[in-house]
Amino acid sequence: MSGPGRPPVEITWLWRRIFTYLASLSNAGLLAAVILKVRDPQGLAALGLALVAANVVLATLYLAGATVTDWARIAGAARGPPKSGEGRS
Repeated sequence: MSGPGRPPVEITWLWRRIFTYLASLSNAGLLAAVILKVRDPQGLAALGLALVAANVVLATLYLAGATVTDWARIAGAARGPPKSGEGRS
């Protein structure tokens, strides 16, 4: 349950799933295009590994990434406590 001062908690991972699946599919398509187009083995290896690494980063963010509300809390904590007269109505 969220208290009066807490932002709402992410109930589902719907948007994170949609973003991750679409990005992974586009990376897989780019990887296939690279394999079909590039004839230089060195360039093919570098581009292919970069796209695979991008998929690993996406999977990591999907599984362990912070929600938007977590990022807002992190940003608020980085700014420090509000000065007198700031942030209150």
